Amino acid sequence: MTRHRSSLARYLTVVAAALLVPGLTLLAGGLTSTASATTVGTPNSVLAYGTAAGAVANQTSLGGPVTGIAATPSGNGYWLVGGDGGIFSFGGAQFFGSTGSMVLNKPVVGMASTSDGNGYWLVASDGGIFSFGDAVFHGSMGGTPLNQPVDGMAATPGGGGYWEVASDGGIFSFGDAAFHGSMGATPLVEPVVGMSATPDGGGYRMVAADGGIFNFGDAAFYGSGTGASLTAPVVGMAARPGGYWIAYGATNSLTTVLGQEEVLSGLGYGPLSWSPLGFRWRWAPQPTLAAVWSPGQDGAIARGEIMAFEAEVGLPIDGNISTPEINALTAAAADPTGPGANPNGFTYALASENSPESLTVWQNGIEVEQTPANTGGAGTPTAPGTFPVYLRYRNQIMSGTDPDGATYADPVQFVSYFNGGDALHYMPRTSYGDPQSLGCVELPYTAAETIWPYTVIGSIVTVN
Repeated sequence: MTRHRSSLARYLTVVAAALLVPGLTLLAGGLTSTASATTVGTPNSVLAYGTAAGAVANQTSLGGPVTGIAATPSGNGYWLVGGDGGIFSFGGAQFFGSTGSMVLNKPVVGMASTSDGNGYWLVASDGGIFSFGDAVFHGSMGGTPLNQPVDGMAATPGGGGYWEVASDGGIFSFGDAAFHGSMGATPLVEPVVGMSATPDGGGYRMVAADGGIFNFGDAAFYGSGTGASLTAPVVGMAARPGGYWIAYGATNSLTTVLGQEEVLSGLGYGPLSWSPLGFRWRWAPQPTLAAVWSPGQDGAIARGEIMAFEAEVGLPIDGNISTPEINALTAAAADPTGPGANPNGFTYALASENSPESLTVWQNGIEVEQTPANTGGAGTPTAPGTFPVYLRYRNQIMSGTDPDGATYADPVQFVSYFNGGDALHYMPRTSYGDPQSLGCVELPYTAAETIWPYTVIGSIVTVN
């Protein structure tokens, strides 16, 4: 068994450039324009490129979720596989078994056919291999710690080996599978979600979640699936002589919190990214932030993402799923670099009531400020919990009644409300670090001035 995770050194410079330029793909000889060969897929569909169109026509409205695809050796059909390992056959592909009734440690993310088409392998995201029919086990990454999860595989022409590809484009070779290059250690716009081998085993292709194609060895380019809506992420590809198929999955419904989180993550909102691999933190999260998130949960993070999007596209800021919000999100998903994308990054603020009290603010995982702060004093405590910022003022007169009945009207600055009347703001005090406010998180002037540009609508504040 050999394992390869190095990038293709001689192409490192042009690869980095290709990832930043839409409509370019990596070929063995350099960069080639792909704009004229791009076709857009729809949720739960398979599109054919090159000769594949004559073997099995485009498929739409398939049952999902699809996580991988593999072609028969003759190229007259293919199998689709779901996360549970369930198999769906098209054209000349035959069924040889599945993991559909098994309890899996990790979901199935790809598959490959044996050389005679009388068997196939399934691969899980931990690199574990399941063999069916006449498929022979040649090794796996199962049980080995991985930098990134496996998300696809391809077999050599004689069936004497196979490759596993990780989401960062790193390649693991088993049996007689030869290494032809990888995207490992190269920054990617979207993760790699599948691969396919050429008929002679002299090369392979990788496909990313946005449909971009990376070709290695003698792999030829026949078109890409770039330009699809975020609601139809690419999940894999399968090849035949002179062409290939690209399979598209689907996000959950935009009428659900989970579906909205998936698309909003694709638009850059919130602290997590999403692809067919699932959700991932964009950086190591603070424990207090990680503790309040789970997929599909209608909590502070999900509501903050919705509110940030509403603010960006000019909708009422309420954090609720509404018809206008769904319509705007659908339009933004179809144009993920357009006006609905997040231009602000993600801000998290943690107000600690441990003595001395403090506030720490992170932007995109990087600390931008730590300062002494005041939370609520006796009779006017600051409510603990995690909340999204919903209202902001550069200057404001805060007025109300003290616990002793006296009224107040205090000029404050750099105000970001996060829970009812509780806000982050500047308040002139002789000292900071003690519980002495009327429920807000009071800050010194310089710290408040520094923090305010970051605490935009949808930013998350924890009082702990």
